[in-house]
Amino acid sequence: MAVERRWIFLVTVLVFLIGSTIYALRQPLEFETSALVRIKTPPLPHEFAVHLRWDEDFWRSPDLAVEVAKKIRISEEPEERWPVVSWLYTNLKIKETDGLVTLTLRGGFGQRAVRDTLAAYIDEAAKKMKSDVRSTIESESARLSALRQALEDHRQQVIQALTARVDERKALLQSQKETIEKELQEFLKSRIAQMRIGEQGATIEGWYYRNYVESLLRRLEEIERELDLLQSKGIAAVEGEYQHILALEERIESIAQAQVEAQQVLMSWEPVEVITPAQLPQGPVGPDRAQTILWGTGIGILLGLLVALFSPRRREPSKP
Repeated sequence: MAVERRWIFLVTVLVFLIGSTIYALRQPLEFETSALVRIKTPPLPHEFAVHLRWDEDFWRSPDLAVEVAKKIRISEEPEERWPVVSWLYTNLKIKETDGLVTLTLRGGFGQRAVRDTLAAYIDEAAKKMKSDVRSTIESESARLSALRQALEDHRQQVIQALTARVDERKALLQSQKETIEKELQEFLKSRIAQMRIGEQGATIEGWYYRNYVESLLRRLEEIERELDLLQSKGIAAVEGEYQHILALEERIESIAQAQVEAQQVLMSWEPVEVITPAQLPQGPVGPDRAQTILWGTGIGILLGLLVALFSPRRREPSKP
């Protein structure tokens, strides 16, 4: 019985040893390459309320992986989610420090393929960043256009209301001017009044009439001065409200200028600066075939012991 169990143990270990050796030798060589890039935030005007984050979730985006797979033609079935998506998610290492991003890719295919895949990954990431910024600028421009139109409508309303106030004020002043002129004409037509004013203040009554006329003339001068100001400056004569109109115009112009600047930024902005491009790997970094064989042998030894210990004993035939 001991001999049989020994053979069971040896056969089990031998099977696992051969199997793990074949598996290890059939594994493709793995190569690794790295690239160092700097992500440049677009210098958008402050009117654009944009918060862009290109963190690890962005780099591991399935959509980005699919675009990379299309570019390097990993599969001929574009409607499927290729294994490259999960493979890139597993094998792409990302490390960000002080605005610099180190990308490391390890793969079980050729040296050039690993390098080209990482280079394509960086190119597609730059395209996606630019696409994201373009979409953001378009949505923000639509929001700012609506805001600019609302401000313009409000400005027109303020101008109309202020113009109406100025016209009303001018009409009131003109009416007061005509009333004072008429009153002066009627008063000065009175011979008695002229005589009393000519008394040069000899009596209290003469002093009163003279002061009355002088006050009318001063009031008439003030009205004419205010009318001339309103006639020459228009709504600008009302400084408080006019400053509000100027502030609205400045805000509208600022929004329009910001929209133009955002389009200029989009045309000239390059999202990724490649500091160290992906290099051709000098040699394989895996797989660790010795470790695979050792693991297979260890499992074979353990399983062989269990099979040998718990295998049913063969009954020996009884002698007659």
